[in-house]
Amino acid sequence: MRSLRLAVAGLGVVGSETVRLLKSRRESLCRRLGARLELVAVCDRRVAAEARRLGLPASTRRLTDPARLPALPGLDAVVELLGGLDAPRRLVLSCLRRGLGVVTANKRLLAQSWDELRRAAGQGRGRLHFEASVAGGIPILKALDLSLAGDRVEAVYGILNGTTNFILSRMSEGMTPAAALRRAQELGLAEKDPSLDLSGQDSADKVSVLASLVTGSWLRPGQVRTQGIADVGPEDMAFAETELGRRAKLLVVARFTGRDGREPRVEAFVGPALVPLEHPLAAVADEFNAVLVRAASAGDLMFYGKGAGAGPAASAVLGDIMALGRELVSGAAPASPQPGPAPRLADSDCAFYLRLGALDRPGVLSAVTAALGRLGISIATINQPGGCDPKSVPIIITTHPASPGTFGRALRDILALPSISRRHTVMRLLP
Repeated sequence: MRSLRLAVAGLGVVGSETVRLLKSRRESLCRRLGARLELVAVCDRRVAAEARRLGLPASTRRLTDPARLPALPGLDAVVELLGGLDAPRRLVLSCLRRGLGVVTANKRLLAQSWDELRRAAGQGRGRLHFEASVAGGIPILKALDLSLAGDRVEAVYGILNGTTNFILSRMSEGMTPAAALRRAQELGLAEKDPSLDLSGQDSADKVSVLASLVTGSWLRPGQVRTQGIADVGPEDMAFAETELGRRAKLLVVARFTGRDGREPRVEAFVGPALVPLEHPLAAVADEFNAVLVRAASAGDLMFYGKGAGAGPAASAVLGDIMALGRELVSGAAPASPQPGPAPRLADSDCAFYLRLGALDRPGVLSAVTAALGRLGISIATINQPGGCDPKSVPIIITTHPASPGTFGRALRDILALPSISRRHTVMRLLP
């Protein structure tokens, strides 16, 4: 029976669980693969202590420098779970250029270096698998890449950050944002520094990977309109549910047009959005993730599950190891997809929710509506709920669909009014 020789770089939460599963499920994995899986090396800054904790045999090499892994004799693949960007990038590029297989869960690496990784894989005939980089244990990338390969994916809507979804879920129950964040950190759902999650950057990296996979062309994270949840408050959550019949979610949206050989157009954004209560994404609570895929022939497909944590992520990593192993055992040539034309960015009209704080003076509301009217933005509803601060009266406006660029210009004019506070909340309204 053929042996597949693996090295795991990074023995943190996901790396340790991956090694544990490789050990505990070794026999069943080997039977299903038709080959032996041999863990020949591990790499970590605290490799000696971590290897002892995991009960690894003395025959498993212990390294502290990931740059040494690609040169190990007889190695077939490296599982990169280091975290960060620079060291993983150097390791993965070196492996791919040497023709080694790579499994990674590093969405930041993929989002920032998509084209470079693809070129390296093509030049060295290496193989790159990365299911765990988006939505943890939910097999969304394989579905897009393989199951829907003969279909046309028209749009992807998703909740891809468990931390922010947990926080928004608690806020919908009346908890303050600060208390909700502390609770998420106590449960291990939020990092000590949660800025990448709260700012939407983590989700932007993931939509970059999704859109690049669907189009075949690199959509850089910087091209994704990105807004975090810092300005969303419990009062927005309560008003949306009781008055609008909607629930706030940090949403990832990617829409694709102009494909089938024509110039691809991509609309991609990350931001807080108000989802109708009857929409399937509205029911996704706590740390769960969900992805709704709209395909031309298959219709709407929903993927749901825990998007983070050691178990779901390690499950996806093992799935990639098995997929890579089958390719190597069968001797199939590595896929070399041709990059498509660079996508053009698109922006669809949408309706907006806007909460402002205003001085209680005559003419303030008319100045706000005039700023919207000058740019042709039609108002759907206006509400002035009671506030506890007599110096700042809340104004809540929903609009009919308008272009995001036009709405942004109107908002700048509104915030320049001397009677309007700079603090405000903006959310899109999902149809």
